[in-house]
Amino acid sequence: MKFEMFKNLLKSLRFPGVLMFSVFWLASCGGGSGPSNSLSPILFVPGYGMGALHVSVSDVRGEVANFDFLLPAMNPNSIFIPPLASAQEYARQSGLRAEDLNRVAEWLKLDIASDGVASSQQGVGVRPISIGQNFSRECPRYLGMMKILASAGWVPNRNLKCVPYDYRFPPGETDFAIELERLIETSVAAANGTKATLACHSQGCLLVYHFLRTRSPEWLQEHVGLFFSLAGQFSGCSDCLRWAFQKGWSWDAKNDVVAPSDRTWVGELALGLQSSVYGDQVLYRWGGEEYRASDAQRLLREAGARDVARATDRYALERQAWFRKGAEEHIPLSVPTRVVFGTDLPTTVGFDFQRERPVDPTCGDPLCAEPYYQDYPGTIQAAGDSGDSGWMNRAPEAWLVNPLCEIREFEFVSHMDIFENPEVLRLLVANARDIPLGIDSCR
Repeated sequence: MKFEMFKNLLKSLRFPGVLMFSVFWLASCGGGSGPSNSLSPILFVPGYGMGALHVSVSDVRGEVANFDFLLPAMNPNSIFIPPLASAQEYARQSGLRAEDLNRVAEWLKLDIASDGVASSQQGVGVRPISIGQNFSRECPRYLGMMKILASAGWVPNRNLKCVPYDYRFPPGETDFAIELERLIETSVAAANGTKATLACHSQGCLLVYHFLRTRSPEWLQEHVGLFFSLAGQFSGCSDCLRWAFQKGWSWDAKNDVVAPSDRTWVGELALGLQSSVYGDQVLYRWGGEEYRASDAQRLLREAGARDVARATDRYALERQAWFRKGAEEHIPLSVPTRVVFGTDLPTTVGFDFQRERPVDPTCGDPLCAEPYYQDYPGTIQAAGDSGDSGWMNRAPEAWLVNPLCEIREFEFVSHMDIFENPEVLRLLVANARDIPLGIDSCR
């Protein structure tokens, strides 16, 4: 009975509950001992849509708008501290005029050229609000994790930093890698040469993976001690494919009819779906037609998402040499790695649409295709973490040195709970203390 009361108390006090648990957890693992500048700097890369961006808009007359932006669907109202109560109010407080609220979606759309190259619209600038300077401002979705790691001895904004990025684009198409390299070098120098730990969540892990595949082994050997992935997304997102032919995001974070992001944002949508990950599993149905990973391009075209189909030709992971090193050539990273994720939860991997008329081969926009108007299609499910399937989560097995040791599965831990799970964070702390010092039980 007392245990149930304690659980309910933690549930009702989101961040205070995290802090309370941290006290017990800290006492049990001895966190906080030793000078903070001897710890491995932890640089954390957030998941898709969970880092804060700054948006500036100008035209021939000059500046039109200047404000900060958090994607509503990925940053629920519960993360905001009163008097702010939503992502909409956050944007307003940072400078967005009330009369421009409905213009933001249009400003953030990407232009996709005939060759599939995506770019921000003319006059629109989007960048992280800052990088590694103010964790709570840059990545408010992860404040619970930040506080737990702080209780274990890390100091936010000194040796615990967040690295937001423009998630509208796929890996390698922004300044993320350059900015991360610079931040690693300054953080390692400030830690008296102790190698950095690169931690990440979800889509952020694919960006870190790209970074690690494109730096020289010599530089990595000197600067990076550990790659720690929390529910890392190392492949195209199967259920996210629907965003390409669904209504775009809304300021209402609880609107379950619209997509979490705009259907032109190619950071998730143009990565393709690797058959090596999903095999011959049916991911979508449209009437009697079935679509597997190898059919993703055909589904996009038939659902009217021609822009994203062109971008997929350009950005698909299986076309990238850095990605093929692991997926096809099975070349390990030169950096010790830990991959953790949840299991055994029902996970939507695709959708089942009704079909009442044949595909229109001239349809080049989702508005003229049936799936756009089917707000509640049937779901196709598999086992996973309520965010990604087990097939996708286990993809790193192909390139890990010792997958039986380097992969840790956590039963019934969901995709959006894993970064505040005490057992997971104990593992992060233990590895962040040991591995940069050369103590690696898996190698």
